[in-house]
Amino acid sequence: MRKGDISVACPESCSSEREKSITHFRSATIERCSVSARVLMRCLVGSLLPLAAHAQAEPVPSALPSVVVVGTRVSTTPRDGTSSVSVVTRDQIDRRGAASAVDLFRLIPGLQIDQVGGSGGSSSIYIRGSDPNHVLVLVDGVRVNDPTNSRGGSFDMSNLDPAQIERIEVLRGGASAVYGADAMGGVINIVTRKAESGIGGEVGLGGLGYRAVNARASRRGDITLSAGASSLRDGRPGDGSTLDLRQLSAGADWTLSPDARVLVDLKHGERRSASFPDDSGGVQLARIRTLEQRRGSDSSISMRGSWNVGEVALNAAATSYAHEEDIDSPGVAPGVRSVIGVPASLAHTKLRRTNVVLSGVLHIVDGSELAAGIELQTEHGVNRTVYSLFGSTIPADFDLRRETRAGFAELKWLATDDLIVRLGLRRDSVQDNGARTSPSTGVRYNLPGLTAAALKATYAEGFKPPSFFALGLPVPLGGNPDLRPETSRGGSFGYEQTLWGGKASTSINAFETRYANLVTFDNQTNQLVNADRVRTKGVEVELSVQASDAVRVRSTFTRLLTRVADSDEPLRQRPGRRAGIEIDWTPDERSGVNWRTEYSADTFDSAVPTGSVLLPSYLRSDIAYNVRVRNWLRLTAAVDNVFDRQNQSYIGAITPGRRVRLAVGVAL
Repeated sequence: MRKGDISVACPESCSSEREKSITHFRSATIERCSVSARVLMRCLVGSLLPLAAHAQAEPVPSALPSVVVVGTRVSTTPRDGTSSVSVVTRDQIDRRGAASAVDLFRLIPGLQIDQVGGSGGSSSIYIRGSDPNHVLVLVDGVRVNDPTNSRGGSFDMSNLDPAQIERIEVLRGGASAVYGADAMGGVINIVTRKAESGIGGEVGLGGLGYRAVNARASRRGDITLSAGASSLRDGRPGDGSTLDLRQLSAGADWTLSPDARVLVDLKHGERRSASFPDDSGGVQLARIRTLEQRRGSDSSISMRGSWNVGEVALNAAATSYAHEEDIDSPGVAPGVRSVIGVPASLAHTKLRRTNVVLSGVLHIVDGSELAAGIELQTEHGVNRTVYSLFGSTIPADFDLRRETRAGFAELKWLATDDLIVRLGLRRDSVQDNGARTSPSTGVRYNLPGLTAAALKATYAEGFKPPSFFALGLPVPLGGNPDLRPETSRGGSFGYEQTLWGGKASTSINAFETRYANLVTFDNQTNQLVNADRVRTKGVEVELSVQASDAVRVRSTFTRLLTRVADSDEPLRQRPGRRAGIEIDWTPDERSGVNWRTEYSADTFDSAVPTGSVLLPSYLRSDIAYNVRVRNWLRLTAAVDNVFDRQNQSYIGAITPGRRVRLAVGVAL
């Protein structure tokens, strides 16, 4: 199994002897790695015109932009928050002119994002050194992690189109007390774009195969309706990676009365991509030159309602998520790390998840709040995989179901005007995995006598049941139906300060988390077992300065230390130092320039052709220029990888070279 990851999704604690076994490489695969979209696209684009005909001229105001939604069931503002949360707004997305959603996460402190082999490769997020499948991802309240995939349940961030995103919230640190499983390392909450009133769209064109188009419309009223469609293509076969991503969305926001509201969101997406397989050595080193082909679809529906009755707010939510994916992998040729390589395979996975949450929030005197509720989740995962080895085919199928019942409570207590205490507790009963209790505590003290200064501290415990893939893989191939949930406990301590009359702000957070019962491969039994213990700790620093009326500078720095018990080898894809700087220059009301530079220190990685390698430091700069020619017309010019650096984020996978992109956007 590969070193450097801490869960089933990414095997890493195996010795070189284990890596020589066929069972290991099948288990390594574990760790790593309806309606036609074209017809739906035509139908949805056609529906945009009647929506636009009823649109009003005034924009829809953003609903409480200062309120943080992720990681809590009671209202949270910057003044009473105890957790570490980063937010990327639609305005920032527009100013950056990012080519992919992956680029939107690069400057967030405490976070590392990678992408295997270019735009068509899978992309994973590591929060504070956690494994990608310890990060829960929500899209409009819908859980989109997939426990049937060979990456142990992590979400592929390249499945997101920046044209469809209104807001990104990233919670750094455990949140199982709120969300239960999958949130040991953190939570990413994606809110899709539907706020504008009227009709709009954008067309983009650029080098290296980049093509993008999107359209959207909404109508305001007692029922606000919205719809959107987008298509994103990137990469070229000759460069070893291609992506074709198409997404549709529709939503309704129904105000029944001043005290009652219902929201409905529907989404469908289809993806086709090609890239060299993980661990293959990428476009530079892969001996098998056939690309891995992926084809998948996602569909979801989310229905949420709220009703205020006196001092109590009642909330109900029901969501459904369906994901299917077909993977045709050519395998990986033998190399330094293995004399066998990774066998070719054909895989088909299917996941169905439903989730129902009922809760109430009691508004206590002086601003304190108490939330309590119940949650029921059902999951059905199917995997049909056939491996090809030495001319023989080996099936590896499973069909598993899991039900989770939970009860939770959360208290926000305003002890004084400056002291906020948060307590959370959740009890999950997971089918075939027993019951787990997840507590959390947070304290914030707004220091008197200073300008918006505060101290804050958190503690949380979490858990994650084994993925369906780890449980369902046949025992001869390394699966283990008796695996126990992985667990975590950790906390953080931080300081925040606003300076110079609000023109500057800074924050520093120190954190530490310990993971136990992590799943690894045991060479003696040739099975996945609960064994590994991992410790991560570090510091995050963020500084934002309004240098002048026209210039704003934001910088981040992260120092990360990780250690696997009984191993001297570092974790994969966890650089010890990361830094970034972003400069916004707005010389007038109609134009602006955004410059971003990202730095990452030497990064440990591993691949079959090379074995373990320390990749050199990573440095990349991007620039975007936006100008509003008319009130309804906006032009964007962007240059990716300005200095054309040959960065290597994965062994053999070179960052695409410099390219220019142009986009034209309209809003009517």
